[in-house]
Amino acid sequence: MNDVRALAAGVIASGFDGYDLTPEIAGAIDALGLGGWILFGRNTRTVEQARALTDAIRAHYPPDLPPILAIDQEGGRVARLREGLEQIPAMMAVAATGDAELARKAGEQMAFDLRRVGVNVDYAPVLDLALERMNTVIGSRSFGADPRSAAAFAGAFAEGLESGGMVATFKHFPGHGSTAVDSHLELPAIDVDETTLRSRDLLPFSLLLPRARALMTAHIVARAFDPAKAATLSHALLTDLLRGEMGFRGVAFTDCMEMDAIARTVGSATGAVDALVAGADCVLISHRLSVVREAIDLIEKAVAGGTLSRERLEEAHRRVLELRRGLAPPLPLDAAPPHPGVGREIGRRAVTLVRGEARADASAGVAISFEGTTTEGVQGTHSQHAELQAEGLEHLYAPLDPDDAATERLCEEVRRSGRRPIVLMRRAHVYAGQARAVERILDGRPDALLISTREPFDAAEFARARDVLCTYGDDRPSIDGLNDVIFGGAAPAGTLPLEIAAV
Repeated sequence: MNDVRALAAGVIASGFDGYDLTPEIAGAIDALGLGGWILFGRNTRTVEQARALTDAIRAHYPPDLPPILAIDQEGGRVARLREGLEQIPAMMAVAATGDAELARKAGEQMAFDLRRVGVNVDYAPVLDLALERMNTVIGSRSFGADPRSAAAFAGAFAEGLESGGMVATFKHFPGHGSTAVDSHLELPAIDVDETTLRSRDLLPFSLLLPRARALMTAHIVARAFDPAKAATLSHALLTDLLRGEMGFRGVAFTDCMEMDAIARTVGSATGAVDALVAGADCVLISHRLSVVREAIDLIEKAVAGGTLSRERLEEAHRRVLELRRGLAPPLPLDAAPPHPGVGREIGRRAVTLVRGEARADASAGVAISFEGTTTEGVQGTHSQHAELQAEGLEHLYAPLDPDDAATERLCEEVRRSGRRPIVLMRRAHVYAGQARAVERILDGRPDALLISTREPFDAAEFARARDVLCTYGDDRPSIDGLNDVIFGGAAPAGTLPLEIAAV
């Protein structure tokens, strides 16, 4: 391997399929010499299994220069690991508690669990703002709509990650919160003037990046700064703004180059070259090693042809090396956790009473859950939701977007039960059939307790509803916290992290 090829490989982090290090993947690790590897749900069955996998990868690297072993563990619905560790609710729930110290504890607990797994870089937290009600790619992953509040909570969470020995990665620069398009599926564009972007979307980054070790770029076009190129590929954003104005000195990771916003435009491997030219330091290629090999070839050719300067490649490589030299080692699997139970505490304290009463009698109630399989780029295919659990509580289920026949069946079952409906809504503001079903339930039972279990926009959809709550997630700790409030007598102490209409 010549030196330019080694430099090219050293600025790439890749993913692969499987729970074990097969001879094929082990051979690729040795042959490629990549700077790091990324774990997904397809790699992590249990904490013990994931630790065996990271140990096996690490064994192929010198002890004094470990690989980046990264993961998207944000909390809430974006969590590659769920069993055998402390589950943390979505970041919007963290912000709803109003307690930055609780955010710091959540970050420290997450760092502890990830180090038990052998991970050393967490692609979290997001700095994207919750600015677009139809934005489901960010949604409750955001700390809210106010840039200074979001920066305060994200900074506290990142402080916890870093104090626990994890590299925190702020994302997605310059902000993905005001788009209604998912960059996993196509290339979004933000048509907002520069003054607004600087005072809103960019402000959390401006406040936190000068002291940050890592960030992740967004595959979005911010036309006020670059009318054509995605931020990941934009010199104006990654060099002039990020480095020149904001003073960021850490590692700039790209988002995955196999996302359709890049793959279906410039192409994944070509985009890897363009990202390095623009100022990125570590290119993420999450799925196919064939694309990794192609990217290495194109980077080498770009240096030879003068499209990518060797100096720029060496700069990126040097930043990645500096990060790798400072990575913390794994913790013992049986180490004592710093903040056990912090996830459920966040879930409980995040529950927000929008209006009415938060109490319900389980023995006289029927939980109605809108269920179904969703495919979101960041999360993949998802159909598992936590359930309310209380003695005597009955359960009914409906599709996420029920048709008229399904809605009629549901309403008939509610009538037959004679019980008060406790309705767990999942983006009724997105699914018109779900919204119609909720209205039909209210026709027969005006006393229904409505609960918005994702972004809080559902709480604004049903003005005649008497009792409305928000949880910001339907993960286990959020639903357990909801149990504590509606059945256990805990106070609904959360506050809305963003404004919603008609509340």
